[in-house]
Amino acid sequence: MTSHSAQPAPPSADSPPTPPHFYGGGPPVPRIRSHRRAGIAAAAAFVIAAAAATTTAIALASPATPAQHTINIVPAPPMTYSSEKIQAAKDTACTAWDQAARAIASAGKLRAALAKSTGGSSIDTEEARTDEKLTTASQIAFLRTELSPVTPPVVGTPISDWITEQIDSMHGVNVRDWNASEAATKRGNDLVDVIAPACGLR
Repeated sequence: MTSHSAQPAPPSADSPPTPPHFYGGGPPVPRIRSHRRAGIAAAAAFVIAAAAATTTAIALASPATPAQHTINIVPAPPMTYSSEKIQAAKDTACTAWDQAARAIASAGKLRAALAKSTGGSSIDTEEARTDEKLTTASQIAFLRTELSPVTPPVVGTPISDWITEQIDSMHGVNVRDWNASEAATKRGNDLVDVIAPACGLR
């Protein structure tokens, strides 16, 4: 009669768990499920990338609002002057204009007289014309220093216009444009009829 080795009975539900096998006398070696960890890492990377893309899209769609100015700049009120200061400024401007006008007119008359007696291109006439230019330039520079914000417009405005015409007249002489020079001189003479009465000189 053939003998058969006894086969272990299969574990039942009430049997205790089978103890882990030891290899080489050491503790049991757990299996490392690398594919599962790789999947988790990939999913985490995808979530981070998606979050970064969403943040960038929101930032581009909603640009930062520039800071609003909170300082209110209030312009200074216009200066006011007493009647005494206004009258003093008017007198100063009128006196300076009268002096400048007389000096320029005197130099012009001298040049015209020499041109009539010695010729328009004579040495004496050229010297007189140079003196007229220097006189005009110096008198205009002086007159400008006598005008101020206090000067009332009734005299300040026509005097400023008169200065412009003197400059234009002198420029016409410099470039030999006699018609332009004469036209500017005429406009300046017309302003004399405005300035002199306003200054009480006539």
